[in-house]
Amino acid sequence: MDSEEEFDMQDAAAESAEDDFYSGGEEDGFDSDDADVADYEFIDNDSDDSDDLISHRHQQNYTVLSEEDIRKRQDDDVTRIATVLSISKVAASILLRYYNWSVSKVHDEWFADEEKVRKAVGLLEEPVVPFPDGREMTCGICFETYPSDRLLAAACGHPFCNSCWAGYISTAINDGPGCLMLRCPDPSCNAAVGQDMINLLTSDEDSKKHSRYFIRSYIEDNRKTKWCPAPGCDYAVDFIVGSGSYDVTCRCAYSFCWNCTEEAHRPVDCGTVAKWILKNSAESENMNWYGT
Repeated sequence: MDSEEEFDMQDAAAESAEDDFYSGGEEDGFDSDDADVADYEFIDNDSDDSDDLISHRHQQNYTVLSEEDIRKRQDDDVTRIATVLSISKVAASILLRYYNWSVSKVHDEWFADEEKVRKAVGLLEEPVVPFPDGREMTCGICFETYPSDRLLAAACGHPFCNSCWAGYISTAINDGPGCLMLRCPDPSCNAAVGQDMINLLTSDEDSKKHSRYFIRSYIEDNRKTKWCPAPGCDYAVDFIVGSGSYDVTCRCAYSFCWNCTEEAHRPVDCGTVAKWILKNSAESENMNWYGT
């Protein structure tokens, strides 16, 4: 009888041990449900950290710029140059435009040889010819005689009538972005024509065109910035060159490769994509030829 009871007790102990083995046991009030919760919480935290890391990397990698952002950056750069070099903002904008909006390049060149820079850019310290004061002069374009209050000149002093100046500037603006580096109408003169004179003599329409060219030059002449290639998008992207992946996403939701401006194609390199596009283009032309 005692042996049977002892045998039953051994069976019960074995079953209890087996249950503990498969259930994971319950020690110190820590059950399997608590373990699952802890595991899931750990995974969630990892996911959040990963998202933050990706977001931080993107913020460091590139910046999407609106037109307002571009204007502010331009104004900041112009103000910085004007302050450091003790020149007018008009002169500072001419310098920055000449050196492709590189503040460091302007600093280096100016302090290395100011006279050389002034000559190259057209920022004259003194007029080449004295501007008429209270007497009549002949316009160098239409050759009509005008009183001095109807004549204007750039820093060089070459006098031209207001009407000829307006026509000269308007023609340059309608010819394209070259108007941003406008010089004196006198063929022998290199003096720059500043933004102040352009604003004074142009129509509202031409003034808006010139302003648009001015903004676009900040993006198109800067090797670190590009326009988003999506149709109708006016955003630009400022990219930190050498910072890793070229894949960027504009505020318009279009994703593209900053290096080649094609649609985002990582991990395929830009050269392979270019060959693929060329191949598809050639095949398309062949199909069109066969169809004729």
